[in-house]
Amino acid sequence: MSKENTMSLSKVSKGQKVTIVSINLSENGVNRLSALGLVPGTRIRVIDNSLVGTSCIECRGAKLALGRGLPDYVEVN
Repeated sequence: MSKENTMSLSKVSKGQKVTIVSINLSENGVNRLSALGLVPGTRIRVIDNSLVGTSCIECRGAKLALGRGLPDYVEVN
């Protein structure tokens, strides 16, 4: 997938559906997110992005909260 027109997950509006393009974390961070089903090519829906550094998302029918600034490292389009 092209990185053109990507943004961090933390910038996505509530209710918007996006696709994960890349995850810019260490190998351990990438492995932890992939264990939750968050891998490049996965379609997700943002439930809420109102708290700074936290995103609530829906991925493959599961609702997840990503905190501690993780959404800043997930590139989507």
